[in-house]
Amino acid sequence: MVALATASGAAHAQDVPSAEAQARILDLLQQQSLYRDRVDWSKARAALAAARDPAQTRRLLDDVIQRSSGGHGRWISADQQRTASKRAQATQAAMGAAPLQTEDASTGPTARLGWITVGAYMDDQTQPQEVQHQARKQAAIALQTRIQEQDDGNRCGWVVDLRGNSGGNMWPMLLGLGPLLGDAKGADPVGMSILAGKRQPWAYRDGAIWSDGNAVVGSRNTRYTLRHPGAPVAVLFGPRTASSGEASVLAFRGRAASRSFGQPSAGYSTSNATARLPDGSMLLLTGSVMADRNGVGDGNRLQPDVTVGAGQDAAALAREWLLAQPACKQAAAVVDAR
Repeated sequence: MVALATASGAAHAQDVPSAEAQARILDLLQQQSLYRDRVDWSKARAALAAARDPAQTRRLLDDVIQRSSGGHGRWISADQQRTASKRAQATQAAMGAAPLQTEDASTGPTARLGWITVGAYMDDQTQPQEVQHQARKQAAIALQTRIQEQDDGNRCGWVVDLRGNSGGNMWPMLLGLGPLLGDAKGADPVGMSILAGKRQPWAYRDGAIWSDGNAVVGSRNTRYTLRHPGAPVAVLFGPRTASSGEASVLAFRGRAASRSFGQPSAGYSTSNATARLPDGSMLLLTGSVMADRNGVGDGNRLQPDVTVGAGQDAAALAREWLLAQPACKQAAAVVDAR
């Protein structure tokens, strides 16, 4: 499942799908798009048939896609896919790189907290499916390795920073964050997609992420277990947190000993699927709402537990809350007693 809120910039006016692809786009949107009832499809088809030039055709198509997807769907030309390839590779490299530990000192109280930053992750759609799948595994392994490297037995709590996560493919994010998602039983969901009232749960177990009972991505190298399972987690997010970033936020909502800090998210907490079109272009089709492990979600902006106002430091508030939790107080008492 792909949830994508940010994509490449606007195409040239003459960049339009072929006639066959246009017909396929309308059929897919009318049959599967989340907000298809917001469009008069007969009028939309008539307007497209009467379009005078490619620029008008593109405007009409974009309008239909935006209305039926709540602003989350998008048509991507073959040329745009090639351009987006470099950006996708950059997001993959960033997720695999060791982050700067600017928020966590090597000594003092904050040395007792782990810090994981998770940014956007885009699939490189120009690559074969197997190559894309392996890249997702490697991204998740990198995140879990980062957790394992910090988990020295002294970490009493964790910060998950999603403030810069604008979206992409949610599965490597959830798999990488798996060790922090809670001391859950194997079959318990960490979130779900809701389509036409039907729940499709997401779960983390056996080193894999599962969707509706099917393994999506996993590896023998993504089975790490925290030294202190169920440790408190503070989640940071804000207006740049979109789509799959919002899915990651939702995966922690409802988790015991978890609290979020920041500002409302971008408001794209819906799921996209990719549909290949006859001319080589692609439609990002918004078909379901994302929800937390309790089934709470409406596709709109996510509200933090603690809203951070002007002049306030979300990270500082998160650290303060974590260090006040029983797990951290107990750890501090043990250290003081030595």
